Amino acid sequence: MAGLGFICLGIVLNCFLKLSAGPLQDWDEARHGVSAYEMLQSGNFLLNTYGGMPDYWNAKPPLSFWSIALGYRLFGANPLGLRFFSALFACSMFFLTLMFCYKKMAVRAAVFSGLVFLSLNVFFQRHHARTADPDALFLLLNTAGLLSVLAWPKRYGAYAVAAFLAGLAFLSKSFHAAPMALLVLVFFLMDFPFSKQTLKQGMLCLLLALAPVALWAIARLQVDGSLFFEHMVFDDLLTRATQTIEGHQGGPFYYVEFVALKSYRFWILPLLLAAAAVFALRRYTALPAAPLPLETTPPAVDTPMLCKLVLAVTLPLLLYSLSASKLFWYSYPTFPFLSLLLGLFLDRTCTLMETKNKRLAKTFFFCVLGTGLMGEAYTLMRIYRDSAQTNPLHVAMHKLGQKPENHHAALFVDEGDWRPADFLAAKLYGGFLLMEGGAPACASALALKKNFLLSRNEKYTRCTNTNS
Repeated sequence: MAGLGFICLGIVLNCFLKLSAGPLQDWDEARHGVSAYEMLQSGNFLLNTYGGMPDYWNAKPPLSFWSIALGYRLFGANPLGLRFFSALFACSMFFLTLMFCYKKMAVRAAVFSGLVFLSLNVFFQRHHARTADPDALFLLLNTAGLLSVLAWPKRYGAYAVAAFLAGLAFLSKSFHAAPMALLVLVFFLMDFPFSKQTLKQGMLCLLLALAPVALWAIARLQVDGSLFFEHMVFDDLLTRATQTIEGHQGGPFYYVEFVALKSYRFWILPLLLAAAAVFALRRYTALPAAPLPLETTPPAVDTPMLCKLVLAVTLPLLLYSLSASKLFWYSYPTFPFLSLLLGLFLDRTCTLMETKNKRLAKTFFFCVLGTGLMGEAYTLMRIYRDSAQTNPLHVAMHKLGQKPENHHAALFVDEGDWRPADFLAAKLYGGFLLMEGGAPACASALALKKNFLLSRNEKYTRCTNTNS
């Protein structure tokens, strides 16, 4: 239990340490942050806007926007409020997964799975715990729903909970919930033979999944009719599935390469050693296995659960691999279940070694521990490195915003165009109005009483030809 406690502490550090530092991220974080801010300003929590106009580029249901808006309410319109609930949702997802492993597998398997989690620096930093993207909330709902039917198989109540969470997952990230819904259906068919009772319970689960989606859809239709749903279906789903958009391309093994060679690269060597050790011990060891004491014998993990865990890893990767547009964070729903499988395999390998050679088992245990600690050190190093980075424009906006008299001023930039993260920084640091045209437009903006010219080297100047 002490080991699990230290791992949970590491997870909290990875999620919350210097959470408000580091530059605001373009696109998803920026768009969601601006839309949540404008929801608070307008009081309209059904319509997500960007620059005051309905945002049909980011055609997502509102659940993730609401969580960011709540963060603003609790902590203010700042980077901490922007990202707080992403970190909280990610921590909750990690803890639920470790608790499942502890209860249903073994303590050491949970420790090993936790060590795997600590090494997944990309999983913490990009589009998850440390950014205001919808992925953290979606992953919490996705993981909690699937774990409920894994923890309580052959129980209709568990599937009712999973179905309702699938509906909420749709409200957080739209059609990304499709693999979760398909997995719940497959698991349901694996657990229950067909009967009238099964059909009745299946229809109840379907109603529970559709109820929150239907309530939101009816409310959203009152705002702008079917326009939002047309963009959600045709642009956000069909276009991404059939065309490579915004340069998001990749081959058929894009996600396998990302998961195996980038995210889990620290564990390639320990897994190869474990596989070799299992093969050698089973094939070449002539000595009879020493029985383990009853109290240390790991609980059995039945074949149906193993099959479901494998499906939870492979099915989303397969579905997203069929899509033409590929983004690495689409593979994230597989990470909790892949980490469980790796932790279980490492634990069973260690158990086998204990029956043959306890010294070898201890050596292997410390090898796994060292790999996890090395991965955690690398994760913390990356967090510190990224948190030290700054965006000069945003630093200048923050300095301007420290003086209340500068709030709501018009800002111009000396070169280049404004980026989505710039619009978010303008909202958070002073409610600034970002203007186009650069230095010439700033100098001629005679009607504006407060205007500043910002430079990309962290300097700003007051425009000279003004009325003040």
